[in-house]
Amino acid sequence: MGFWNWFLTALVGNPAERTPERSSQQGTCQSGGVAVLERDESTASRLDPDDAEPWWAPEGAALLERAPKERPEMSPEARVIENLIASHFDGHDLTLPSIPRVAERVLSRLGSAYCDFAEVATDIAEDQVLAAETLRMANSPFYRGQEKFTALLPAVTRLGIRPLRALMMQHSIRSATTGHRKVDQELAGIVWRRSLASSIVMMGLSAFTKVDEEDAFMIGLLHDIGNVVVLRIVSGQELMTKEPIDLEAFEYLCYECQQEFGELIATEWKLPEKLQSLITDHHDHPPDDDPLRTERLQLILTDMILEMIGFAPQVEYDLLNSRVVKELGLSKRLGFVHFLCALPQEVDEAMSTLS
Repeated sequence: MGFWNWFLTALVGNPAERTPERSSQQGTCQSGGVAVLERDESTASRLDPDDAEPWWAPEGAALLERAPKERPEMSPEARVIENLIASHFDGHDLTLPSIPRVAERVLSRLGSAYCDFAEVATDIAEDQVLAAETLRMANSPFYRGQEKFTALLPAVTRLGIRPLRALMMQHSIRSATTGHRKVDQELAGIVWRRSLASSIVMMGLSAFTKVDEEDAFMIGLLHDIGNVVVLRIVSGQELMTKEPIDLEAFEYLCYECQQEFGELIATEWKLPEKLQSLITDHHDHPPDDDPLRTERLQLILTDMILEMIGFAPQVEYDLLNSRVVKELGLSKRLGFVHFLCALPQEVDEAMSTLS
């Protein structure tokens, strides 16, 4: 089974196996051993009184939109960093992360109409880490046949262009985040895991929104890439002052600055115009005439989900009644609650394969 089909099946199940219609008393799904009774799609966010509450509708949750982060009380060190970050918004005196040389070359080859997998394999062989990641992916249960891949050419050929492109971008983001020797590794791990979880959730949601799953994976992976610049500035100051920044302040600075710094990186990396636009502007609710409205709504929903399942600072939403879910037409979509039931566990399993 291909990479994209596996992810979609893992996250939302096989569409052919879904029950086409439900009566008012039909349908259960399992989440951590809890059976969720769906009385109808419009009220599927609630369980029986004797059951545990579902993660997407915590008791007392009233938020229906993603609210901007409030500025926390800043330590003197955090205020210095905040001012330093603001001075870099124009990109002057700022060293941006770069795509690793081998990954950049491979991405260029994959974009050619006459992609030569032998040349791709030769390029990947120059980077031991990337070569190991490629073989590991090819030998995963989703690609491997009866024999284990030990050579890059058959592994590359088995994977194909789309998964290889995703792997190159994933490698680039991880290298920019956790691969930099001078960054705070704890904060780097938070940024990296959130990017990867976002890509997985985005792609899972594509089964309902019809956004191309590869596009969704890339959008989720890259939309907060500006956090890498914040991470590096914060880490540099921590090394100088020997005073670590508190997590709440770091999260606030990332939220406030990720779009501006993301725009600089997207331009430097020559990302597609559509992706650049989403990186630069994904916090605000999109207008009705926005050509990327669905993608922006899907990103907002993804960020809300990450805040509820433990990959971002905890926020409780009444998800099924939220504005973004309703505008995407998901609150009454067949199978969406089943998707939510399985999502936390499936994200963890997918990340263990990709990270």
